[in-house]
Amino acid sequence: MRIFLSTCMMFMVNICTAQVVGLIAEEVENEGRVDGKTWRIYAEMTAVGDQVFVVFGDTAHRLSIESTKPFFQSAAGGPLSKDSNRKVASEDFKLKYDSWVTIGAEDNYENSMNTLNMDFAAFEEKGAAINSGKEGAWFCLPTDKQGACGDNKRVLLMQLTTKGKISGKLSIMGKTKDGVSYTKYDQTFECGKK
Repeated sequence: MRIFLSTCMMFMVNICTAQVVGLIAEEVENEGRVDGKTWRIYAEMTAVGDQVFVVFGDTAHRLSIESTKPFFQSAAGGPLSKDSNRKVASEDFKLKYDSWVTIGAEDNYENSMNTLNMDFAAFEEKGAAINSGKEGAWFCLPTDKQGACGDNKRVLLMQLTTKGKISGKLSIMGKTKDGVSYTKYDQTFECGKK
């Protein structure tokens, strides 16, 4: 993980800590087609073109995505957005509202996201929490367009469907539209039933 993060830092010019305003949870209307509510979690950025390219946790800054009830998982999908085939998702509502993590992309189309030291088996098989007590990340390369925010100044980080209350904590690395790097630690969010 340290080697990966060091490699990412080579793409950066300076360090800045204020480009991520925070995390936003937004409910997605799932038409009652799956059991529970569907949420999308975004990183809210400062300016159009700002980028997220690493979501991570380490021993000092734990990554944790939890729910009081299991996360919904479609048998046709996987734990990453790139496991969701765009054509199939347009026809299969269970896949459309599957739970997954990402950087920017909501399906397999032009999605270059990868993971490092993350175990998603319990999340995918049992709807369990995502945790990285040591060092783990999901990421795209700084040169990948999917990590850059558009006019809404948001970068999609995950979609989660559950009947429970969701809470999460994660850290983010990226760069501004001007190429200035930032790291934002311990960003939190909550959504779902109170």
